[in-house]
Parts: sequence; structure tokens; C-alpha cells
Amino acid sequence: MWSEERSRAVWARMVLRQIAPAFLYDPRYRVNVIDFGLPERQQSTDERPTLRFHVTEKMSEHRLESAGIERVPRQIGEFTTDVIEGVYYPQVWPWWPAVQPPAGSPQSRFEKLRGGISISDVRHISAGTLGGLVRDRATGEEMILSNWHVLVVEWWARPGLRICQPGRLDGGLPHDVVARLTRDAMRSGLDAAVATLTGHRALINDQLTLGPVDGVARPELGMQLVKAGRTTGVTHGIVTGIEGYARLWYGSVQRVIRHVMTIVPAVTRRDVSKAGDSGSWWLDEATNNAVGLHFAGSDSPEQGLAMDMTAVLDALGVDVVTERPLPAARRWIEAARMEVMRR
Repeated sequence: MWSEERSRAVWARMVLRQIAPAFLYDPRYRVNVIDFGLPERQQSTDERPTLRFHVTEKMSEHRLESAGIERVPRQIGEFTTDVIEGVYYPQVWPWWPAVQPPAGSPQSRFEKLRGGISISDVRHISAGTLGGLVRDRATGEEMILSNWHVLVVEWWARPGLRICQPGRLDGGLPHDVVARLTRDAMRSGLDAAVATLTGHRALINDQLTLGPVDGVARPELGMQLVKAGRTTGVTHGIVTGIEGYARLWYGSVQRVIRHVMTIVPAVTRRDVSKAGDSGSWWLDEATNNAVGLHFAGSDSPEQGLAMDMTAVLDALGVDVVTERPLPAARRWIEAARMEVMRR
């Protein structure tokens, strides 16, 4: 049997699907994210998960009325509501003069590609994070999975766009191309894309300093997560919201991203993410299963947004590669065995 919390989450998903467009696009409310999660109310006896409305600034009744802003209803169906603050932006690092990063840092060049390192398309002096290794369900080709705004960037971009590592911001040049854009999931309301490897450098199942990914899991409230990002390195977070919808600007175009989870720092006053961490994979700290694809964050208060990894994989038609890279000695033995078989 399902637990009461799981049943409430399923029902909340249905309610959110119905109400999200009205609240996100109605300027009277000024809501930028709606999700189902842990309440932040200070004087509440009901601590069960509820519908949460993220706004740029919480205001008193008097200030709301003076500014002409509609108050979020206290109750929607069987759910009470909560209002929390958050100003969210896609977290790719914008143009800045390129510097030579130290060897081994997430911004440096890697002969063997892995999750948590710098990447970008060749047209923009920017940098995001290479999320990790996936495999096309139809062709079996190995691909990079990261964000739309890291691998695609422009609405006119087409498949074949060259992807380089490190990203151009971190000194990457056109001869550092490691993949070509294949497809994205923005039409499905997901800031995600994949690029097929060119074969110039191998991408292994490994997250920088965190080790291989062992599988995929769905996010749950209170789940302890960890990620490796291009800018902040290894950070730890806690899932406080799931099943969300987020309204963000991508250049001059506004889009609603679905299947969003909200993540807060596991340690008070620590960063959960910064610009350049877009594309990181959030892993379940207990199992190293991939849970979410990071794409946006807020600095005040410190919060991150990621998309449910299962939804991302299904939309793009790929699977996470979970095979672990062979140790050097075993690789030599395996190569020798194959050579003997060929003879």
C-alpha cells in the first residue's frame, strides 16, 4: 500500500497541473514557482507537505493591497498553502574574460570526460556543467546530458552544433570539440538536451570526486542529495519541494519548466549552487542514484531548482549509463583477451 504522503503527492500533482498556468501567468499574483513541499510557516500546527507558491518577496496584507498584488488563497481544495521567497535564474556562467584554470579543477580540460566539469557550445563565451553519460535508447550511441541553455542556448540552434570541453569561458577552443548537439526537450517543458560524442575523447560513468552513478531514483521530500558542479564543486542539499512548475526567462522568451524539485543547502549558509553549475546531476547521497538535473537557482534565499531525472530521460529517449569504468589492470587483461579471440 502507498503511504499517506505518497497519496497526497499524487493528488497534489493533479492539482498543480490544473492551477499552475493560472497562477504563473496571472500578473496579479507575481508567482514564479509552484510546487508541493515542506511548509515554511512559522506558526503552524500542520507540518504535512502542502502547496507552495514562490514569490520574489513576501509582503504584508497592507503592502500587497498597496502594490495591487493578489494574495494567494490560504486553501486550495484539501491543501493549505504556503508562500516562500525565491528569485530564480538559469545558472550558466555568462560572458567574461577567459582564464586558464588549474589542472584537475572542474574548469580545466579532461582527457577522460566525466560529470561535474566545464562545458559549452562553441558559439558562446560561457560555461555550464557536463552532467554525465547517457545512451540513446534507439541507436545505442553514447551522449552527454546537460541543460538546453548550456548545449543549445539560442532558439534558432539546430542539431550538429559543436560542443567543447572545457567551456569557452574556461579557455575551450573550437579544436576542443567533444560532441555535437542531437536534440533537446524544451518543447516538453524541460530545460534539457543531449549531444552525441564525436569519439575524440571518451566520456566515462563518473562524477568528479563523487564516483560512478549507480542508477536513477525519483525525488522524495527530505531526500539528502549531493552534486558536482563546474563552479561550486561538491555541494550538499535537501529536497524540500517536488512536482513543481517554474516560470523562467530564457533570453527574451519566457518558458514554464515542469517536473521541478526545490533543493536547499544541507548546511546552513553554504552554497547549494552558483552560475556555471547548470547541467549538474543531483545524486541521492545514500545510493549515488541520479535524482535530478540542475538548471536554476536563487541566491536570496539560497535555493536550487532541478528537474526529475526520470522525466528528463523519458523526454529525451535516453538512459543513464551505469557501467563502472574498468581499472587499468583489468582493461589491459580485457584488451589482451579480445586480441586472443580475434586471432
